[in-house]
Amino acid sequence: MSGSTREKLVETLRAWLLHQGRRDAVAATLFVHPQTVRYRMGQLREAYGEELDDPEFVRRATIALG
Repeated sequence: MSGSTREKLVETLRAWLLHQGRRDAVAATLFVHPQTVRYRMGQLREAYGEELDDPEFVRRATIALG
């Protein structure tokens, strides 16, 4: 994975956490189409799986990326 791809995924995850998964709000924050958010979150789900639904993981990730 390239550095720019990783950076975009980190930005997407940060926005997703801060907007509690509301795709339209994430897209508006990132200035991308909601479909782009869906695609990136698919990539993140491949990497993190069900951890994205785990409240403890969400808390730690929010603190780390905040």
